[in-house]
Amino acid sequence: MPVNGVRVGVEPCGVVADGDAFVAGEMERCEADFAVLAVTHKAEAAVDRGYFILSEVVVKTSQHAYCVLGRASAWGDSDLLSMELQLAAYVGLKRVLAPELSESTNVTSYARTLLALVSNTAGVPVVVRVRASEGAWGRWNRVRMLCGHQARLQLALELGSDACDLPQWRAEPVQLVVLPTRMFVSNAARYPVLRKDHQAEIKRWMDHAVAYVIRQSDDDEGADLVDYVRYLRFLAGTLEDPSAAAAASAEYRDVLQAPLQPLMDHLESATYETFEMDLPKYDHYEHAMLRAIQDAPQKELVLMVVGAGRGPLVTRALRAARQAGRSVRVVAIEKNPSALVELQLRNAKDWGHQVTLIRADMRGWVPAERADILVSELLGSFGDNELSPECLDAACRLLLAPHGVCIPQSYSAYVAPLSSTLLHARAQAYGGGHGLETPYVVNIHAAHILAEPQVMWSFSHAQASDQLLGDNRHNQRRASATFGIGASSLVHGLAGYFDAVLYGSVGLSIRPDTHTEDMHSWFPMYFPIKVILSHASAIHG
Repeated sequence: MPVNGVRVGVEPCGVVADGDAFVAGEMERCEADFAVLAVTHKAEAAVDRGYFILSEVVVKTSQHAYCVLGRASAWGDSDLLSMELQLAAYVGLKRVLAPELSESTNVTSYARTLLALVSNTAGVPVVVRVRASEGAWGRWNRVRMLCGHQARLQLALELGSDACDLPQWRAEPVQLVVLPTRMFVSNAARYPVLRKDHQAEIKRWMDHAVAYVIRQSDDDEGADLVDYVRYLRFLAGTLEDPSAAAAASAEYRDVLQAPLQPLMDHLESATYETFEMDLPKYDHYEHAMLRAIQDAPQKELVLMVVGAGRGPLVTRALRAARQAGRSVRVVAIEKNPSALVELQLRNAKDWGHQVTLIRADMRGWVPAERADILVSELLGSFGDNELSPECLDAACRLLLAPHGVCIPQSYSAYVAPLSSTLLHARAQAYGGGHGLETPYVVNIHAAHILAEPQVMWSFSHAQASDQLLGDNRHNQRRASATFGIGASSLVHGLAGYFDAVLYGSVGLSIRPDTHTEDMHSWFPMYFPIKVILSHASAIHG
């Protein structure tokens, strides 16, 4: 069983003829979760024979197949490789490692063999072994493209003494991180440890749920692999516990979600509850409302919460009014009839019937008295993607007094080029063939953001709107940007972000460089592209 959430395997040097005995003996002694072993041993004659004999097979039964990753034989014999994959599928091996894709590899021939194997044999994922070195990503990318981006291709990334920070590889389908024993150094007690820069890199990969392989180097045959396995377990135990926000959002990593459409759909109570767990967001809204109340010159104020949901902003508005010591009449407007039941309950139990409840669409209700402060949380992950501009234009025109203020006052949308094999594959499989034609809300994780986000457009609601209802031309936006990308990469789409000015200096942001601390209400947007772009010196978006 994995310890500290980390799976660690061992790959011995030399030949293991009896895989079952190795698993039951040496692997167990090393406290490893799995072993990397050859599929067959001295089996060249099997091709002419048409089958393997018992002495040629390393893992002979399915008893230990769950904890063995197969290693393919010499790459030159495609018939033998095909037989090995068929045997691996029969026995139940979960993956088979192809020979290393190195500087001396004929990439075209390698890709041709690989494509034939994954296209014509049983569905065992084939893992391409690559050493993290200069030019390695280019070789892998060429193989991947020659194989038509086959979903069954995975990566085993072997680190070396120079590998310190590898964000480019974290956008790739890395399943295994291989650590050769020669990468370790001895501490004062003569136990193997990693340098600090290597420790940092290993910990970064631990956040990506990869498995580790301790590979016994050819010149290190006497190394006791149990010490290396224990050290990795120890290293995993030193990871800091995630923040509450990170823990709450971890299960959504790289999960594609269709953006909410609260204008068209009535949200469910569970959806509202998820939003309400984001206390930092409501802390900022409360601070913005407090500042706006304090700045308002009127003795008595009207504050309207439009799209009140189950009332979290209403609670914060009442608290801000108490903190400011001002007389504030709070009005909650909600079009969802089911949420209105919850609002009535809270008005009776929590708010002392202080709140005026209105069941209406904010775009069509005309009040007897307009608001001095209008508050909405109708922001989407791209700022405007939940129709906040269209809704707040109408609300400001109908509900907001000429001197009134809207919270938020403004918001801006940003994009950045993104590389992620996983996200693009999931988008391609999503939505019955049209998955690459729609944006998604995603807690982006297995990806590489290739350049700093750039602003695309902004919307402002700083004052009451005089725009005519039904005319939305003023909300049309179009923008272009040029991004410089430093390293060779594939572009699988754009990541989208927003930031907002709630009131004055109080704001919210999901941009990576200015992200509001511990806020998790909004994940970024992912805009996939149909044709994957190879890196050039710049892209125009």
